[in-house]
Amino acid sequence: MKLFLKVLLLVFLVASCSKDEIILSGESKLLSFSIQEISEEFTVSSANMVETTMNEEQELTNLTAAFTVSEKARVFVNGSIQTSGYSKNDFSDDLTYTVEAEDGSITIYRVIINLDAKIKTFRIIELPGIQFNFTDLNITGNAPAGTDLKNLTAAFMITEGSVLIVGGVEQVSEETKNDFDAPLIYKLTGVADDIKDYTVTITVAQKAKPLANAGIDKVVVLTKGSTIKVNLDGSKSSDAQGTISTYEWRIVGGAVIGNTAKVTTELGLGMHSIELTVTDSSGDMDTDMMSAEVRVQGIYTPIDANATQGTIDLFNNIANIANGSQFAFGQEFASTYRLNSISYDVTTSDCKDVVGDHPAVYGIDPHYLMYKTEAQKQNHIAEAKYAYNNGAVVTFDFHQQSKSDNEIYIAKITSETDKSLMYDIVNDLNGSRPWFYDELDEVLDIINNDLGFPIVFRLYHEMNGNWFWWGSAATNHSPALYVDFYKLTADYIKDRTNLVLFGWTPNQGVKQDYYPGDAYVDVVGIDVYEPTTSNLKASLIELSTFALEHGKVATLAETGYRNNYVANNPTFWSSNILEAIEEGGSDVRIGWALAWFNAPWHSDQSKLMIPNSDSSTRVKNDFIEFYNSPISLFMEDIDALNVYN
Repeated sequence: MKLFLKVLLLVFLVASCSKDEIILSGESKLLSFSIQEISEEFTVSSANMVETTMNEEQELTNLTAAFTVSEKARVFVNGSIQTSGYSKNDFSDDLTYTVEAEDGSITIYRVIINLDAKIKTFRIIELPGIQFNFTDLNITGNAPAGTDLKNLTAAFMITEGSVLIVGGVEQVSEETKNDFDAPLIYKLTGVADDIKDYTVTITVAQKAKPLANAGIDKVVVLTKGSTIKVNLDGSKSSDAQGTISTYEWRIVGGAVIGNTAKVTTELGLGMHSIELTVTDSSGDMDTDMMSAEVRVQGIYTPIDANATQGTIDLFNNIANIANGSQFAFGQEFASTYRLNSISYDVTTSDCKDVVGDHPAVYGIDPHYLMYKTEAQKQNHIAEAKYAYNNGAVVTFDFHQQSKSDNEIYIAKITSETDKSLMYDIVNDLNGSRPWFYDELDEVLDIINNDLGFPIVFRLYHEMNGNWFWWGSAATNHSPALYVDFYKLTADYIKDRTNLVLFGWTPNQGVKQDYYPGDAYVDVVGIDVYEPTTSNLKASLIELSTFALEHGKVATLAETGYRNNYVANNPTFWSSNILEAIEEGGSDVRIGWALAWFNAPWHSDQSKLMIPNSDSSTRVKNDFIEFYNSPISLFMEDIDALNVYN
């Protein structure tokens, strides 16, 4: 019985094993594919092609594939098993991936990375100055007027494996020539046989016509005679692609008055419309117009209604100089200050040593009369009298010391009350106004009793600079505060003398926010050091225009070259100063140009403002040239004009 049961169990087991036999999977599909180092997506086609197209070239030799396959399938490349996200391969050429199912069956997939076909660079060898721009499939460039676009050679770079065709002809970079008169179509075929049409367009600029520029409108002042010389300047006319070959100036409705870029013409009283026509080398023309008004000089009335007749005469006579064709030369302390010494012989001067005559304008500073020795005070007073007695103009500027620290420059002031001195004077604080009036009384005593003749007093100059205690670095400084300070000063002086013409002198240019108004100023000026010819010319034209509009006399109140002019700019006086005034012509109307002094506390030539007898021949000859100019006036010239009568 037991034997029977064992046999029966054995038969059952054999039958069971045969019934549950293991079946292996035959799925060998690549379900997804990507490469970690690139962002483009891959597509897996029914033809077992795994493809993507990259927009930009990239190194493909060592990339990591990430993939999914059928369950229980394995992936091989060149016999090496692959692990998703780990195994690296070279994809620079097509790569075969073998997917092996569990039962050993395989499916072959071909992985292809295409590079998007494109023209990467483009230029024309014969037109190296043209930059080409790419916008989608358009390549554009701009060529100057007159450029010939026929038979030009393109140099280009295209995607590797691509071909560029024009009209059925394969293009070879730097060899194949084409005409670009019209937009040219380049057909680009890539490795995937995709075709792109690039359009190359070169736009040739239209020939630019010349641009006439007759200059700004002018107002000139007739001081004598029936006509005045007026300078016309068309030198700012231009032609972007050629040269201007002819100029023609014409009075509108009248005759031609000149055929050069710059001309000088005689005009009579009234308004004149003037036309400039320019023609370029291609025959193209342009016209511009300007107006020139010739006025008669009116009467100049000082702001002091009680000014003496001599003061009135002085005002009108320096206006005659300013509005005429000449200007006076001046210097601060011309006779008393020499290099390394103070001279007590007021009949001598560095100016006279070099050119044989003294300046026509003498600058005097009460600082050196009030704060120095009595001997120096009397020396400067004698100097001013000598100037007046010989017909020269005397002008005052005041480098006044501060109330407590006795300093001129704000950088040296330590007391807060001195830093706010201008504010305190205007607002009558801290005893500053009585102190200020006492100081002015000393100056007035010199004007009324020591001199007794008219002067030009420029009050608290260079107020827009940050160096004086009345300048922009002062406490509570503002243009409005300065204007109040100037008016207070002028009113005090007017009430105590009738011998003053009042001057206003900002630094460098006309600073109208500091202008006290026409009721407080007779003479307007600017202080300009180290000027270039062009900048000085422009500044003096601006100043002259302002003066004419406001009924004032313009002056170059201070000038010089402080950086060793004898070595670094030896022709300063003829090239920088005289040339700027000459070039300005009737647009520059100044009464004088005043040089700063040759300081007695300096000993070497590098500190001179004008040459002295020891200066080099070159420097002296330059100043002699300045002196010999028919438009510069010195003492003998101004004495003959009798400006005080």
